[in-house]
Amino acid sequence: MYHSILPNEQHSAAERFLQRVPVLIATSPLCRRLKPVALLIDIAPMTLIALPHSLIANKFNLSPRAAQRRDNIIRQWLAQYEPDLYQAVLNLIQSMPAEVSRQAQTFKSWLAELLDTSDMPCDYCGSLSTVRIGHRLNFRCRTCRRTFNPLKKYYLDKLSHCERWLPFIDLLLQGETFKTINQQLGINTDTAAKWQRYFLGIMELQGFLVLANYCQIKRRQRCRQIWLDVQAGTTFLPTGKSHFRSKS
Repeated sequence: MYHSILPNEQHSAAERFLQRVPVLIATSPLCRRLKPVALLIDIAPMTLIALPHSLIANKFNLSPRAAQRRDNIIRQWLAQYEPDLYQAVLNLIQSMPAEVSRQAQTFKSWLAELLDTSDMPCDYCGSLSTVRIGHRLNFRCRTCRRTFNPLKKYYLDKLSHCERWLPFIDLLLQGETFKTINQQLGINTDTAAKWQRYFLGIMELQGFLVLANYCQIKRRQRCRQIWLDVQAGTTFLPTGKSHFRSKS
């Protein structure tokens, strides 16, 4: 899992650390209340690629808080026993690894080809005698006379403004907030949240797990930075108008 993400010089350190994890579980007092403790062995490779707590929680049926506690313990071990590897994991969050860049380009190429296709076999009878109709990527089969939309199998038929999907992916890679996406693409924040949920799910469904992971990390980073700026007084959150009328 980590071979395509971590730098090559850290692969031996990663293997050494993963072999040491069972010993640390048996001897560390940090693990006494974490049941089952063997779950830390499965979570450790995910910590090495900075997988978000939400994905760890979903994979092992944990609460996000429980996933975070286990991830934090593994990071403490990393910092103590493999400091260079720990720094490499932190660097994953700060920069775009080559594997993320490759997956992003592949995913965008796949999406662009899907939107521009003019030849599509029928979803119902498999016939190649189909014709594209309209502007929503709908096709009609000349053999069985049925219409179909190839976006439906990816749940993309529920999203509008397909001409804005590729710019939206670029903004996801930058970790931009929904407000910024609203300003740059002209879609409201609720739509931006819906698009993010759909596209991250499609990335995982199509095997672009590293890309989906990176987008979520960048999003968390941006939100945290905004909150730190607010606390420091360099950024101010909009107050908005009150929904309550003042008594006269």
